[in-house]
Amino acid sequence: MKPLTLIYWIRMGLGLVIGILCGVYVYTSVTRELADIYTLLTGLSFAMLFYIVSYYVLKLKFLSRVEKQSKLMTQGIGIYFFAWIVSWTLFVTMLMPSVSVSIYLNESGELAEGETFWVAAMTDGGSVVQNVTTDTGTVRLSLLPPGGYTFTVTSDNYSAENRVLTIGWALSFDVRFNVTRVSE
Repeated sequence: MKPLTLIYWIRMGLGLVIGILCGVYVYTSVTRELADIYTLLTGLSFAMLFYIVSYYVLKLKFLSRVEKQSKLMTQGIGIYFFAWIVSWTLFVTMLMPSVSVSIYLNESGELAEGETFWVAAMTDGGSVVQNVTTDTGTVRLSLLPPGGYTFTVTSDNYSAENRVLTIGWALSFDVRFNVTRVSE
């Protein structure tokens, strides 16, 4: 294999590994905040640091076998950062928790067919809102960053108490709401 081709594949593999290491950092960090700009900057700093280290390591091994020294710095830069961001994103996404919200009638009786409920997962940073009708009675909220949420189910005809839940990584949660008819 030609030296520049070998450098390309080394950088691609290194980008995958560094992306997974950045995902492990997010998973094990104290704050575990995905929306935090410092998380992105820390991951980008790791990626750039290891890219520069790879330049010096590859320079020791391939300097005499490559015609231009500048090729050692630029060869595989695109695939390195592409592999890094893809592997980091996929690794963190696989660890994201999923939440299943189920709606049941508190009293004996059936929920009205086609009754629309709004399910909200609210946190300090905003909210995720989805609507569900009673033919399924369940809504699945996924890709929620770990943290504390207040889950709310609302409808025009039914009411329910809020549920406060702290969700963590790589877990599935089921939140059950018993709704009651709104007195008219």
